[in-house]
Amino acid sequence: MALNDITVYQTEDGFVVEFGGEGEDSIAVTLRSTPELTSENAVLRAKALLAAAIEPAHSDGARSKDPALLEEELEEGLEDSFPASDPVSVTVSSIPMRDPNAGR
Repeated sequence: MALNDITVYQTEDGFVVEFGGEGEDSIAVTLRSTPELTSENAVLRAKALLAAAIEPAHSDGARSKDPALLEEELEEGLEDSFPASDPVSVTVSSIPMRDPNAGR
C-alpha cells in the first residue's frame, strides 16, 4: 500500500500525522508536544516511529537463530514447564462463610 497523502494536524497535546493510502485506508501517528517538535519535522518524526514499529525488537531475533538451537530451547522450555496440563490452583474466597448456627 502506498501512503500518498500526508496530513499534519495540530492538537492541544502536539501533532497528529495522518498517512493516507489507497481508498479510505490510513495510518495516524500521535506525537506529544516537545520544544523541538514543529509541523515541519513532525512528518519525519512520525516516519521514524513507524519504521521503528515495524523493525524487530531485537537484532538477534528468532528468525536469525539456527533451527536446531530453536528446537533445543523449545524442548528446555517444555521440560521446565512440565506438567503444564496440571497447574497448581490456589483460590482464596473473599466471602466469609456463614455460621450455620447463627440466628438460632
